Amino acid sequence: MKNLRYFLILILAVVAFSCEEDFMTPPVKSPVEGTAPVWVNQPSSDLDTVLFKRDEKETLFSLSWSAPVYADNIGVRYFLQLDSKGNNFADPIEFDRISATELDVTIGELNNALMKRYNPAEKVEIEMRIRAASNEDLADLYTEAFSLKVTPYLDVPVPSELFMMGTATEVGFSSADALAALKDGDVFYKYLKLTTDGAFRFTDKQTDDGFAYNYGKFATVSSNIAAAGDEDGNFKFTGETGWYEVKADFTNSELTIAPFQVGSTTYTLDPTEVYLVGDYNGSVPAWSPDNSPALTKKSEGVYTIETEIKDGAMLKFVGQPSWGDLDWGNLGADGATGNLGPKGKNGNITFDGGSKSYIVTLNLNTGTYTIKEAKSYLYIVGAATSVGWNIDEALEMNIIAPGIWTKTLELKAGEPFKFFPEKGSWDNGMGVDAFDNFIGCSDSGSDGNLQNDGATDGTYLVIVNTNSKTITVTDAPKILGGSMIAGWEPSLAINMQMVENGVFDTYQYITADGGGFKFVNTTDGWAGDLGASKVTTGMLEQDDEQNLEVAADGFYRVRVNMNDFTYQVDETAWGIVGSANPGGWDNDTNMSFTEAKGEYIWSTDITLTDGQIKFRANGSWDINLGDTDANGSLEYGGTDISVTAGNYHIELILNSATGFTYTITAN
Repeated sequence: MKNLRYFLILILAVVAFSCEEDFMTPPVKSPVEGTAPVWVNQPSSDLDTVLFKRDEKETLFSLSWSAPVYADNIGVRYFLQLDSKGNNFADPIEFDRISATELDVTIGELNNALMKRYNPAEKVEIEMRIRAASNEDLADLYTEAFSLKVTPYLDVPVPSELFMMGTATEVGFSSADALAALKDGDVFYKYLKLTTDGAFRFTDKQTDDGFAYNYGKFATVSSNIAAAGDEDGNFKFTGETGWYEVKADFTNSELTIAPFQVGSTTYTLDPTEVYLVGDYNGSVPAWSPDNSPALTKKSEGVYTIETEIKDGAMLKFVGQPSWGDLDWGNLGADGATGNLGPKGKNGNITFDGGSKSYIVTLNLNTGTYTIKEAKSYLYIVGAATSVGWNIDEALEMNIIAPGIWTKTLELKAGEPFKFFPEKGSWDNGMGVDAFDNFIGCSDSGSDGNLQNDGATDGTYLVIVNTNSKTITVTDAPKILGGSMIAGWEPSLAINMQMVENGVFDTYQYITADGGGFKFVNTTDGWAGDLGASKVTTGMLEQDDEQNLEVAADGFYRVRVNMNDFTYQVDETAWGIVGSANPGGWDNDTNMSFTEAKGEYIWSTDITLTDGQIKFRANGSWDINLGDTDANGSLEYGGTDISVTAGNYHIELILNSATGFTYTITAN
């Protein structure tokens, strides 16, 4: 019909030309079917490319062609077609029509067209051409086809971060605990334990609103991955429980899980031994596996060690006392991300520790490591305490050294108590079974609880030493030594006075010879005795053989803070100041010292006016005593003592057994 119509048009044109051969008329345009467009610019025929989601907005190639020639000036539209090579465009895919004779083809546009028919991550060979169309009465015209090889991608967003979670992992489906993977371009790596038949997925955030990368988001998966068939569309791991490399490749839209192997060694969850190597403190030879400490295995795949770490430290874990196949460090490169990588995939763990003590933990199950300052927590609770058995209000102990806690608190006599590492939890309680040595306490006979053996309710000092498995409950620390009157006999040790919570004082005449002095918690023996730290000045250490000493004979105030195991030793000479004192508040009237059988008395005969006085040491307000309750008992920083005019004999008695007292007697 179309040909007949144009045939009639041609006949009419001829007739018209014949009838008007006397006029100047244009010739008939020919050919009526037109001339096909010709390529001006097209890709090379050997183009072989892989498409990437990250480049979706980039131009892959630019096309241009000549306009077709028709008998009449008619409108033309163009369509870019593609089909499998050799299919002769029997079933083409077309791009949107345009009116221009040039077109930039972006990676994203081509990928969208390919995904209508082809599988992602599989190379296909296609042909492309331009179809020129005018109207239904004229045949379409085509350029020649050009061919290319192209690999499309699955159109999912490539994340900047990727986290793994699920029942196949140790963290379950907890977004907050999801395990971070290492990003290397558009490929992510994670090394961890996976459990048979566990489900898992990925997310781009450690929050519940993250984008889920689940089954169907990767074009291909390894043979040990299947669809979980649950409502969240998760993956299921079908391999044997073990330690694996998880590789999420967004370049090729491929997810693989495979055992990790170095040489002939396949990495497992349960190395026999793990050693901490590196250059991290002065007592461990640098980078010497055969001279490095072993970590303690806490459970399958989890190992810990407590060690000092300096600034600028570098560490690694090895699974043999030598350089070998088993080697773990910071995943990817030097750093401290907490993400664990095996040999060939790691760098050193770098850390500035400030020469403090840290707990280093290797967790092969989660593929992570942690370095935490060795500050642990311990809480006391029980009928003997002010909070009773309310675990939510358990009282925090003070840690003063690794494995040693103290607390001064009110305890009821004969009542039970127990220790717990976490407030609000009854897990892992420490009772009688946790200790070998008991000082001032015993088995309560109920649920493994401890019992305060004190004779009366009152303030007690509690010391927990998990290193020596010693528990001490005492009313005060005690002092003894060859440099003072008590000597080295524990039964003669002298009680100290608590002057504030956990802080105890004693005043003693101490000689420079005699072997020094130290502290004990009981008069029954030497268990838990305290000496001077060999490492830190002003600190005490339990069971230390180093005694405390003074440089010269004299009368000293010795202070022990059981909250942090610090101590001070200050030589003191006492005087009187005040408005009733001849020297006023600025000039001390010195007192004379006498000592007899442990009685330390400072005294003076003095004429006073109406007014107030106080006692102070060394002409300074750093140490001063007053009488807040006007009862003859002195307190640090206490209230001024009122006197009337007269001549008096005044004594200051600094006795550790009876407290700090004074007398004012008229002469």
